[in-house]
Amino acid sequence: MSAVTRGLRTASKQLRLARFPTASAAHVVGRSASVGARVFAASTSSSSSRCRFSTSAATLSAAPVMASQPREYDPEIKDIADYVANKPIDSELAFDTARWILLDTLGCGLEGLRFKECTKLLGPIVPGTVVPNGTRVPGTPFVLDPVNGAFNIGAMIRWLDFNDCWLAAEWGHPSDNLGAILAVADWINRTNKAGGNLAGGKIFTVKDILESMIKAHEIQGCLALLNSYNKVGLDHVVLVKVASTAVVSKMLGLDEKQIADAVTQAWVDGQSLRTYRHSPNTMSRKSWAAGDACQRAVNLALKVMKGEQGVPTVLSAPTWGFYDVLFKGNKFAFQRPYGSYVMENVLFKVSYP
Repeated sequence: MSAVTRGLRTASKQLRLARFPTASAAHVVGRSASVGARVFAASTSSSSSRCRFSTSAATLSAAPVMASQPREYDPEIKDIADYVANKPIDSELAFDTARWILLDTLGCGLEGLRFKECTKLLGPIVPGTVVPNGTRVPGTPFVLDPVNGAFNIGAMIRWLDFNDCWLAAEWGHPSDNLGAILAVADWINRTNKAGGNLAGGKIFTVKDILESMIKAHEIQGCLALLNSYNKVGLDHVVLVKVASTAVVSKMLGLDEKQIADAVTQAWVDGQSLRTYRHSPNTMSRKSWAAGDACQRAVNLALKVMKGEQGVPTVLSAPTWGFYDVLFKGNKFAFQRPYGSYVMENVLFKVSYP
């Protein structure tokens, strides 16, 4: 050991002894025990404090105790699922209008392809990808998975802001839902014709497409009649996502409970803000927001198809539900039950003069 090291150790020992020159062994032990008790108490208090903020400490929160029995779905969710799964559509006017809406909407989408700001967003995520028996995007060479296909078709439909219109407490364009409907129908048809068994081997006809349109229009329109989403800063495409999720779930062969599960997932999903439609942030996202809603709808329906569960009280759950988090605690109001009213009364945008 060097002289320097010995000197440092001696100095350190002297300093420690100098701090407690008269302390007896008992005093030191007692002092240590006292300090230890205080540290333990502080640690316990800190631990207790941390527990109060734990997201898993349900017994310390104000949240209601979860019921041991299966939870009932919110009635708003059950009504949508029942309508989509069980309600026949027999309105001649609704089907006749839906035919015109289909032609009008396809025309809007094909015209949108003339604009490079639209077409730059289209196509597969990875350039060159072609999905076997996938969704064909009208007017393009793209063959995509149904999720991305829904975005592509939805974006081109909405790009010029010229497809149909619904004006109520909330406004919107119910034919936006065709992005999801056409994408899923084409994918299912092509897959089943190639030997697949999606939706029980279903081959969709134009009438099937029209019925899905009528129901999507009805869900979006009825939810908009008396409920304003823009007043709480939400974009109306939330209704496209909910309506598309419901009808696409039915198209995929899901049963009534699974349709309800998928619809709850659409409500629990983060909703688009309207800020991209208003100064100072107005920008082109407003033209592909409906396409985004369509792709989310298809994605959620496919997840439920694989066995994903629903969120039964997604709207009404205290503190954490849609009403409390995003709708200022208010519940949806309804003017009428779901039928075919919206398709029968939807507005076309016509060139005049």
